Amino acid sequence: MDPRYLPIVDGLLLFALFVGAPSISAAIGYVAWKGKPNGFDRERYGLSAITAGAPGIALMVYTQRMRVDVRTQEYLLQLACFALSVVLLGVAGGCFVGVFTYRRRQTS
Repeated sequence: MDPRYLPIVDGLLLFALFVGAPSISAAIGYVAWKGKPNGFDRERYGLSAITAGAPGIALMVYTQRMRVDVRTQEYLLQLACFALSVVLLGVAGGCFVGVFTYRRRQTS
């Protein structure tokens, strides 16, 4: 990868972190507010937040501490790990929001 493309890649990663992850969180929070899926309740959303958040944070820390040069193949691995951690943190954030916004479906 050519170092002159680094600002473009960094911009896309920041966009994913500050727009993509909150969008995933908002979507999961909205679904929780609607009371879906039927098998989930507040405890299940809390457990899902921990289950997705812990690996997401660990992967983000691992990605941050990798000593990779932009000209090597390992840089692509670092980008993939960062993208996966952003998705996991988005899901964890959505499940955390779901703990507070969850309401049971009214049967009528």
